[in-house]
Amino acid sequence: MSNSALAVTAITWIPRGSARQRPVRFELTSEDVSKLTAKAKAAQDRERGEELAEAHNEEADEDDQEDDMDAEDDAEDEEAAADMKEDDDLIPSGDNALALEAEPMDEEDEEDDEILPTDTIMAVAMTEDDVSHVEIQVLTSEGSLYTHHDIMLPDFPLSMAWMDCPPYLNADGTQTGVGSYLAVGTFSPAIEIWNLDVLDPIEPSAVLGGEDESKPKRKNKQTTAYLPGSHTDAVLSLSWNTTFRQALASGSADTTVKVWDVTRQTCSFTLTHHKDKVQTVLWHPHEAYLLASASYDKRVCLVDMRNPSFQCVTAGLLSSDIESLAFDPFAPHHLYGATEDGRVFVIDLRKYVPGHSHAQASNAKDFLMTFQAHDKTVSSLSFSAGIPGMLATSSLDKTVKIWDTASLHADQADVAPTCVAYKSMNVGKLFTAKFSVDDAFLYATGGDKGMVAVWEADEMDAVRGHFENRRLPVVSPYLAQEAVEGNETAIDRQRRISREQLGGLLIPAQVLSEKFQQEAIIAEIEADQQAKKNAKKTNKDKKSSGGSGGGSSSGAVSASALLGDKKQKKKSGKK
Repeated sequence: MSNSALAVTAITWIPRGSARQRPVRFELTSEDVSKLTAKAKAAQDRERGEELAEAHNEEADEDDQEDDMDAEDDAEDEEAAADMKEDDDLIPSGDNALALEAEPMDEEDEEDDEILPTDTIMAVAMTEDDVSHVEIQVLTSEGSLYTHHDIMLPDFPLSMAWMDCPPYLNADGTQTGVGSYLAVGTFSPAIEIWNLDVLDPIEPSAVLGGEDESKPKRKNKQTTAYLPGSHTDAVLSLSWNTTFRQALASGSADTTVKVWDVTRQTCSFTLTHHKDKVQTVLWHPHEAYLLASASYDKRVCLVDMRNPSFQCVTAGLLSSDIESLAFDPFAPHHLYGATEDGRVFVIDLRKYVPGHSHAQASNAKDFLMTFQAHDKTVSSLSFSAGIPGMLATSSLDKTVKIWDTASLHADQADVAPTCVAYKSMNVGKLFTAKFSVDDAFLYATGGDKGMVAVWEADEMDAVRGHFENRRLPVVSPYLAQEAVEGNETAIDRQRRISREQLGGLLIPAQVLSEKFQQEAIIAEIEADQQAKKNAKKTNKDKKSSGGSGGGSSSGAVSASALLGDKKQKKKSGKK
């Protein structure tokens, strides 16, 4: 048995069609671009000077060997200038730098580098001995799985989040572009953002936080200087906000939760409601202002980012550490959590509205549902994107279980989810697992054997027979219909998506806070109006019945207005 340390610690699926069909070869820094631009301009100036000299003196000395050598140097400079002129070979990249698209060596290399719109892509973070890296793996439509390229990391990887928002601003201070980027958290306090459209990159496109290397370390001082807003310990969790596209949330072993503006590469908000390591952070899939977090202080918290004081509600108190959180995409008012003792709990968000007086701390008996999923730690939870009620749990017991949670969709809290199937993945203790964002049955896991197992769950008769009739189409918003049909060959030239299709907004941090507050005011008005209606109805009922009693509480109404009744909120709160 080998003594080498092997582990797959995180897996993230990348939406189909979001990658460039033809990735670039390498990325230039701003300094490199400035040097190349200056060199190209100098070459052009020399060219003009030579033309003028030839006009005045057509009889140049052809025997001057030194001039010939200079001409060769000029030709090299002119070639570099020509490269800079080719707009098709230069694409915007991090820090307003450029990425240079080199020509492939031959047709075979070009085919190897090409990512088809029908390919499924995932990022896999792994460590072997002291070497950590992220592999970009591609699953073809024929079922072949291979590593497209990899990214070397400076430290042991712990968390990842894919996002489409480039981590920089354009010259006019806006950012409406769409890219393919991966945020990576490690044992280091810095969060690195990598451009996945660059092959074998050497440096990240952006770094959020980290040590301040400009300040020299003093021998007598044990403390480390960090950049403003930085975490001071390992980054355990990351979550990208698909509505406010520049917002990236992070949870750290330093007990804080931070919200970053990736376009400005700054920390917008720091939340300190936890008292121990923050294991998980997760944005709500529809209510973009709501952020869930779980910590080793055994609390699940909900933070309403519309509240300027960022008050939070403790929505769960547990007896063991929390390992993972997941929102049910088909019942988004249900938040699922997994614990170290193998249990899964369900929280009904309609009972908890952060920042409002009716919200109260909860304990285990207030959960909508708890059930024993595994005998050992449940390391991750994942819902299928295309099948209502299909939940997968992975565990350190080396198995995956598929659950049917449809009973909770019908608010049958007394009916526990049923286990439909289980499978041993043969990759050791499972540390991470996720359903594909593009395929309802495709599931990937990784564990302490350093390998990834990809499972098409509908190959199992029990799973296919139980869920097939619920299957819904899953269409990536990044994928043009022409690309699906195989007629689009230039998806790398122009991404077939608009901000409207994304539903995304690019809003500065201060404006983001104002928008959160505006939505809070609208929600409060709705709640007050509904409360007045209820009070009138109650008084009317009292007069008709002649009875006496207390008035109805508006707390449940306010919760429904904020989280449960989405249609009502859209009508009155849409900007």
